[in-house]
Amino acid sequence: MSQRPQKSKRWIIALWGFVYVLLMVGIVYKMMDSRSQILHASDQQRETQQAGWDDWTKHREQASTTNQSASNLRGTLNPQRLLEDHFGICLAAILLFTTLIYGVTMYLFCGAILGSSQGPVTLADELRAAQDTQTGHSDDDAPQQQGAL
Repeated sequence: MSQRPQKSKRWIIALWGFVYVLLMVGIVYKMMDSRSQILHASDQQRETQQAGWDDWTKHREQASTTNQSASNLRGTLNPQRLLEDHFGICLAAILLFTTLIYGVTMYLFCGAILGSSQGPVTLADELRAAQDTQTGHSDDDAPQQQGAL
């Protein structure tokens, strides 16, 4: 009779694993696709992005040399440079955090679904269990104390 729940647990874990693999493959595929689109963009788009990036870095350097507050300057993201120089780091970070979120979600889901079917534990149940363990220990100690007298 305990075989049946074990098999269902294995199938659920296998299903979660399959969904995880699909999620990771999807993320890697979309990151590679985005990188490909950025790297094969037209020269005009690249020049516009690079000009925005250069302009922002120039303003930041000027603000830092004159000790002005440069907090109101917004940077222009240069996706080409980001995906050329730091693609591996970006991909690793996305996969790491996705794995972390997925793992926590799977742990909570499996605990809720596959865990005990007795329902929630109440404070009264906990106090009763604590009392039972205390009385169990005190009953064991009573004969020893009487023998010592």
